[in-house]
Amino acid sequence: MTDPQQVSRRTVITVGGAGLAAALAGITGTAPAAATVGGTSGAAGTTGAAAAKPGSGGIPPGPSTYGWNPADLLAFDPATHPWARHLRCLVPLAPRIAPFTPTQAHPNLDPGVRLSTLTIDDSGSIYEGRNQPIGLEGQVYTQRFWPYIDVWGTWHGQVLPSVPSDVVATPGAPGRTYGVIDIPNPGWTEAAHKNGVKTIGGWFWPRTGVDFGEFLVQAADGSFPVGDKLIEIRRYFGFDGLFINQEAAITAAQAGKLRDLFRYIKAQDPDFYLQYYDADLPNGNLNYQNMLNERNVGWLGTPGDPTVDSIFVNYGWPYTDRDLTASAKTATTAGFDPRAVAFAGVEHQQGGFNPAECFADYSYPGHPGPVSVGLFVEDAFWNGTATVTPDGRAKYRDLEQRFWSGPTGNPVSSGRQLPRKPPYRQDVLNYKKFDGVAHAIAERSPYGAFPIVTSFNLGVGSTFYLDGKQVRDSGWDNQGCADRSLTWQYWTDGLTVTLDESIAYEGAHSLALSGSGIMHLFKTDITQSAHTKLQVLAAGLATVEVGITRRSAPNTITWTKLVPGKPRDGWTEFRGMIHKDKDRIARISLRTSGTGHLGKVLLDDVNAIHGKPGKVRAFEVADAGPGAGSTRHLTFAWSLRSDASAYDILQTSRDSIRWLGRVHRDVFFAESVDLTAGRSFELVPIGANGNRGTAATATL
Repeated sequence: MTDPQQVSRRTVITVGGAGLAAALAGITGTAPAAATVGGTSGAAGTTGAAAAKPGSGGIPPGPSTYGWNPADLLAFDPATHPWARHLRCLVPLAPRIAPFTPTQAHPNLDPGVRLSTLTIDDSGSIYEGRNQPIGLEGQVYTQRFWPYIDVWGTWHGQVLPSVPSDVVATPGAPGRTYGVIDIPNPGWTEAAHKNGVKTIGGWFWPRTGVDFGEFLVQAADGSFPVGDKLIEIRRYFGFDGLFINQEAAITAAQAGKLRDLFRYIKAQDPDFYLQYYDADLPNGNLNYQNMLNERNVGWLGTPGDPTVDSIFVNYGWPYTDRDLTASAKTATTAGFDPRAVAFAGVEHQQGGFNPAECFADYSYPGHPGPVSVGLFVEDAFWNGTATVTPDGRAKYRDLEQRFWSGPTGNPVSSGRQLPRKPPYRQDVLNYKKFDGVAHAIAERSPYGAFPIVTSFNLGVGSTFYLDGKQVRDSGWDNQGCADRSLTWQYWTDGLTVTLDESIAYEGAHSLALSGSGIMHLFKTDITQSAHTKLQVLAAGLATVEVGITRRSAPNTITWTKLVPGKPRDGWTEFRGMIHKDKDRIARISLRTSGTGHLGKVLLDDVNAIHGKPGKVRAFEVADAGPGAGSTRHLTFAWSLRSDASAYDILQTSRDSIRWLGRVHRDVFFAESVDLTAGRSFELVPIGANGNRGTAATATL
C-alpha cells in the first residue's frame, strides 16, 4: 500500500492517467478550490469552517487525535493529557444476532464470509494531519452501511503532537512528521460499536525520525513496554486493535522480536485485534505474496498461540491465486478458518467501481466465498470540495448506496448490469460494472432486543432538528452520534426511497418516500417480553403499516395498520401495537402510501416506551479560549447517568434554543460559540428509546 505520508489521498488520486478526482468533477461540475461551509452564526450560534480545501486546517481547535511514536506512547498519562476524556469511546461493542438466511436480501448468500475496510475517516475535512472527532464541517463523509462490515480500520496517518499548526496546515512541508501509530476517530468507533463492528487503528512503517528498534524493547521480566502502552490506549480510548502496515524490510532478528511483541499483546489482551498486511515476511524481507501461503502464514502463529488475527492479502491475488482456493487451503492446513484469517484485498482508491480485483466473482448468492474480503479506501468517491452543497452530497450519497447495495440501489437486486473487462481502474464511476457489496457479503444486525429507534441521523448535517423544529442552521459533524444503521438501504418493493437533508424530524436527515409499497427496515431476532408499541413520525404519507416477519414463517409478513394522530409542525405520529407472541420477530418492515417523508421510527415494550432518564448532576460550562471571529470555544462536563445513552448540549435564551452537539461521554467541546445568542446552557439526557429527560442547566 502506498504510505499515506507520501500521497495525499484527498488532493489527487491518479487513476489511469486521468484521476478519480477528475471523474468525480465530471458528475458534479467543476469543484471550487475552496468553499464556505456553514456561514455566520445565525440560529445555531456557531461559525462554520472557513474553507473545504483538504489539508488546509492545521491543528483543529479543541480535541484531536494525532500520530504516536514510542516516546509518545510511553509518556501517555490520561490524567495529564489535556483532551483524553474527549477522545474516548464509551460505547461497548454491540453483540450481533446469529445469522438467519431466510430473511436476508439474498437467502442463498453465505453469511460466513466477512468484510474489513480501510477508510479515510476524515474524507472531505480541512483537517488532514490531525483528526477532529467533532466539528463544524457538514461536508465530510460518514459511514452508514455498517451492516456489511465486520472490522473497520482508519487509513490516513496523522502527524506527531509536537508538529506546529502552520506545518500541519502545509502537506509536504519539512518537519511534517507522521507517527507510526494512528488511533481511530473515536466518533467512528462509537458508530461502529453501536452496529457491532470492531474498529482498528493504524501501524505504518516506515516513518522518518524514529528507530524501529524502540518498538521492540523488551524488559527483563519479558514484557514489552510499547506493547503494554498499546494495550492501555486501546482500552482507554475504547477501540479494538491495529492494522499492521509493515512495508519496509527489517532484519530477521527484528522480525522475530516483532512477532514476539504481537504474541505478547495477544496474550495480555486477547481482545486486541491485529490485522497484518501481506508485505514483510516473517524473516523481515519485504515481499508481497498476493496470497496466503507457506511463506507468510507464519504471521498467524497457531490457533492456541496467535500472533495476529488475520492477514490482508495484497491486491495481486487475481494473478497468483485467482479463485483464492490456495489461500483457503493454506489457512485450513494451518488449523484456521480461512474466512476468519484471510481477507483478499480490493483496491478501490484507484479502482472505484471498476477495480482490478473482483471478489464477487468468487463470493455471490449460491456460491460461498473461500476467504473473506478487505476493501481499501472504499470511500474514495467522496469529493470534499464538491460536497459542500446539498446537491453535491446527494449525488455522492447516491454513489455510496450503489457501491454497497448494488447498481439499482436495492440489495435484493444487486449484481452488475454491464460485463467487467480490461482495462480496469478506468471508468471508475460506472457503477453498472460493480456488483455491490451486498452481492458478496450478507447483512449483519445488532437488533436483538428492544428498543429500536432511528431518526436516520448519519452523524453529519447542514442543520439539526428536534421534534420537527430546526434548532441549528449551520454545518456540523460527529459520526459518533449517528443512529444505528438500517439493515438495508433500501430493500423496497413498489417504493422509491431517497435520503433527504432538506427536512428532518430529529437530526439532519429524513427519508423521502414516493409510491405505494414495502420497505424492509430491520433484521432482528427479538423475543417479546410484552406487547410492543410502535411510533412512526411521518410527513405527507397517507397510510403507514408495520409488517412483522416471525421466525417460524420467514416468508409471511403480518401487517398492522398504524393510527395517525393530529399533525404537529408538519409531522404526524402514527401509532400501533404488535401483540406479544412467543415466536421471535425476525424482520420489521413498513408499508406506506403517498408521497412524503419518514422522520422517526420507534419500537419498544409497551411498559417501557414512555420511560425517560433522570436529570444529570454536576453539569458545568467553562470558557476554553477565543474561537473564530468574536466567538468563544467552550467546554462542558457532567456526571454520566446509567439510564441515559446520549446527551444533547443546548444553548438557550428567552426566545430560542440552539443545538450545539450530542455525545455519549461525560465531556463536550463546543467550537466557536456565539455568546451574544445566550450564556445559558442545558444538558438533556436521552434514553435508549430516544426519549428526553429533564434538562440540567449551567450559565457561563
